[in-house]
Amino acid sequence: MRIFFQRHTIKTIIAPAYNTNGIISEFVNKLPGIFDQEGELIFHGRNTLKRFKLDNYDIIVKKFAIPDFINSVVYGTFRKSKAERSFINSCEIIRRGFNSPAPIAYIEEYKYGKLTDSYYICEYMEGFNSMRPYLDGIEKNDALLAAFSQYTAELHCAGIFHKDYSPGNILWNYDENPDKYAFYLVDTNRMKFIEYDKRYLKNLSRLSFSFDVSTFIAKEYVAYMRTEKHMPMTNKTVEKINEYADRFFLRKAYKYALRNILKQPFPLSVRGLWDISRFFICKNLKLCKKLSKSVTDNFFSIENNIYIRYIYEHDTRKVLVRKYNYGEISKK
Repeated sequence: MRIFFQRHTIKTIIAPAYNTNGIISEFVNKLPGIFDQEGELIFHGRNTLKRFKLDNYDIIVKKFAIPDFINSVVYGTFRKSKAERSFINSCEIIRRGFNSPAPIAYIEEYKYGKLTDSYYICEYMEGFNSMRPYLDGIEKNDALLAAFSQYTAELHCAGIFHKDYSPGNILWNYDENPDKYAFYLVDTNRMKFIEYDKRYLKNLSRLSFSFDVSTFIAKEYVAYMRTEKHMPMTNKTVEKINEYADRFFLRKAYKYALRNILKQPFPLSVRGLWDISRFFICKNLKLCKKLSKSVTDNFFSIENNIYIRYIYEHDTRKVLVRKYNYGEISKK
């Protein structure tokens, strides 16, 4: 447990490979005092990413958002900070034979035992690309997707479970010499190292809102698992992977639709909440829909109009279009 009577304490851990490096040690020790003023801003949102160049070193620093009061106490007493978890998990990924930007150090600042600022410092990956345009279906590269599917299978068989296994957290590069693709995992603070089970199939659900892309990846993944790892997977497994993806992106669509409604002025937000309530009520009145075709058509018309008005733009995977033919009226 942290010492709550100390006004300000700093915990600094540097990886053994850099521990005796004077340039790195000096930079890490002075980082909390210079982060806001120096460095190249890469991203600023809930967390902040900055790039620093030190002689022969190219470094990325992630400063995590200050946690709320309860979490600051939890991180200060019972739970590892996001910075520490990023460091530990990246080391473990590398130890298991996979790639992650080389972890350099992490820093935690405490005030009266409560975590305030925390930083994760690692190697900057120059020349690496994001998987997003390929997983989103914007750019086409079947060879890359096939290699990525096999990489994912190997990653899972090694017991590496990234809780946010999504396009923005996977980097890739092509090396012509061994003629193969290399993949790197980033944003590693939310991970588990567990034996293979059905959770790994769900782990594929966040990869792509494109049904065609996710089907391609699922087929390549299943084929590789079946032939190389001798796992009892079939076409039903492909369907199950797509079902998990449908559920994930549909929940996301409902969440964004509701968030958009709540942003509206008072009368419109109330109307929107009422319409969304009617949508779910009509959608689940399955017995009533069996009474007659006119009743079914009337319910469908209500559901479809509400879907088009509030949900369609957020249903990026078009789950409800595929399952219930919603959105057809808007196309006529």
